[in-house]
Amino acid sequence: MFSNTSRTLQRPPKGLQVEKTKTQTALVRTRIPGFDYVINPYVGCAFGCRFCYVRKFLDFWGIDRPWGSFVYAKVNLPDRLRREVPRRRWPARILMSSATDPYLPQERHFRLTRRVLEILQQVPVDLQILTRSDLVLRDVDLLTRFPHLRVGFSLSTNRPEIKRRLEPRSPAIHRRIRALQTLKQQGIRTYVFLAPLLPLDIESLLRDVVPYVDEILVDFMNYPGMNRRILKQAGLEFVLSPEWIRKTVEELEQRVRPYTPLRIV
Repeated sequence: MFSNTSRTLQRPPKGLQVEKTKTQTALVRTRIPGFDYVINPYVGCAFGCRFCYVRKFLDFWGIDRPWGSFVYAKVNLPDRLRREVPRRRWPARILMSSATDPYLPQERHFRLTRRVLEILQQVPVDLQILTRSDLVLRDVDLLTRFPHLRVGFSLSTNRPEIKRRLEPRSPAIHRRIRALQTLKQQGIRTYVFLAPLLPLDIESLLRDVVPYVDEILVDFMNYPGMNRRILKQAGLEFVLSPEWIRKTVEELEQRVRPYTPLRIV
């Protein structure tokens, strides 16, 4: 997926390794329903959410580092994309991203996601961006040029005390919600991805999120066996219970669906 040759750029506090690398493919075929390709500008993630399903693939990729301790920037990805665009059939449905966040803090320096957007606006594309970061607001000038675009924010919980236990390094919840509201006000289609579903403040969801989304998607904890110990340490093992899932989904159905489309994925 990417070359083994890379060069360390910096060693920030807390052991995060940021390196350059090269990729052989920009547009990766995917089996994710509703998409033809995924684009992942980075390998790894500085947010390092403890429950992230991507941890499962580190051995397959030959990466012997803890999840959240490395970010590899695919510095040749924009050039690869330019070469691939003429060889692909358009229009195409693209997700950015599936195994990283396209708006990691390192994107401020590398600007890979922005360069990808500049290239994709030249072809007919149905583009979906999924992020945890309000850095997406930097690219509003480009996003508003896409006729078929949705921007989604991953939000496993809107309760800060729950977030601190499982994703302490991801952008603050209020920053994501404020960015969501700003994008919606700019006329961009938006959604929230409640995944993996954790305890929520429904009143806050109805007040701060629902008026600013075109849809809410819900998914549950991937690879529960891999995450059971982590959830137990956080005092949240109950989120794996079918009974808790059933009651939470029922509450979302009853209280949220009347105001915005709600889809269990």
